[in-house]
Amino acid sequence: MESKNQERELRIPKIGIYAGKGTSHSWLWFAEIFERMGFYDLSFLTEVDLRGHALEDVEVLAVSGGDTFAIAEALGPVGAIRLEKFITGGGLYLGSCAGAYLPLNSSKEHLNHFNFVPAKITNLTKTLPKAHGMKEKFCTCYGCSFIFHAVREAIEVTTSGIPPFGTPATFTAPLYGGPPMTITNPASVLATYTDFTQKTLFLVDRKLAEKTLLGNAAVIREKMGRGHLHLFGPHFEHPHFLEANHFLAKAMMHDLPQERVPSENPEVGGMATLSGPERKGFIRDVKRELSNSRIVAAGLEMVPLKWTIGNKVYETGKIRVFLEALWQRMRSFERGGFILVRGGEEDRLVQAALHVTENIRQIKKGWDRKIDTLATATALFTLLNKTSALFLEIYFRGKLFHSVRENRI
Repeated sequence: MESKNQERELRIPKIGIYAGKGTSHSWLWFAEIFERMGFYDLSFLTEVDLRGHALEDVEVLAVSGGDTFAIAEALGPVGAIRLEKFITGGGLYLGSCAGAYLPLNSSKEHLNHFNFVPAKITNLTKTLPKAHGMKEKFCTCYGCSFIFHAVREAIEVTTSGIPPFGTPATFTAPLYGGPPMTITNPASVLATYTDFTQKTLFLVDRKLAEKTLLGNAAVIREKMGRGHLHLFGPHFEHPHFLEANHFLAKAMMHDLPQERVPSENPEVGGMATLSGPERKGFIRDVKRELSNSRIVAAGLEMVPLKWTIGNKVYETGKIRVFLEALWQRMRSFERGGFILVRGGEEDRLVQAALHVTENIRQIKKGWDRKIDTLATATALFTLLNKTSALFLEIYFRGKLFHSVRENRI
């Protein structure tokens, strides 16, 4: 007879990935590593979904990087109540970077609805230190204080070896503004910041960076009711850091809810099947617009454009991160025999892709004419999130369908 832990390892969890207001491109990293693990039962959720009842249909919620303040404001008190109910009822919350800041104790407006974890951050100060680089990404106002980011890029972390999370291990993970944390319960610390690497970029004096980060918690695990929160300062979900990915997956599988949410049968639920000429036309239209967008976006990367949207700075290179994530998956649509869609999704996706191309072209024209492009860029990144989420909903639905047919789940 299999043990409970063995049963957990065999489970394919139902995972929700937050792709709503306040998110940056990094939620795509969660989608990529879950796909590598064969976890195709994914849904891509907005702030409207989280304020509704979407969390009743998932076991895990992953919230990655972006603008923590914008996420908190978008979810609001209703979203906070839904999230609290989800976790205390047995759900698992995975928070990375902005997603890790969100449930920490705070008195600041909007964030004060999410006081779930009694941890403190060590990069909070009333006196802003001198920036040694990347001044536009160096700090964020926090009431009368500041949150500052001591370093960026790869940093060394060491896991605590707390059972059942394996023996202590040291590896690297990228830090892009996530929190260094302290917490009174040592058993809650799954990993600490232990050293810098040759790729670490210092944004403040090295001694201050050491004081702010080294020896403090990089990953914490907190129990809340029947559920858990896993909070990652660095991006353990970044696809280029396999050891960090493996640790995230192992911790996630251990803390999956005891009661599984039933999977929806992808053969039912009012879905239409695109096949033959209809399928070919859909693929042609989406591929054409993605190709157009990629060409224009590649040209934009040659110009020094940046936008501050909320508390985040976006460069032109971030546009193609979204586009490439979709382009690389087009072959799966081309190889498949049919595509499952629901409620006119195929038409909405083609139109959304068309609008993406139009917005990128507007930004290029604005640059050429020396016109402010902030409003267009703000609309574009919102549209990129929505378009990517819709594409991936259709994509993973097909992956799940074929997995069910092959009796892999």
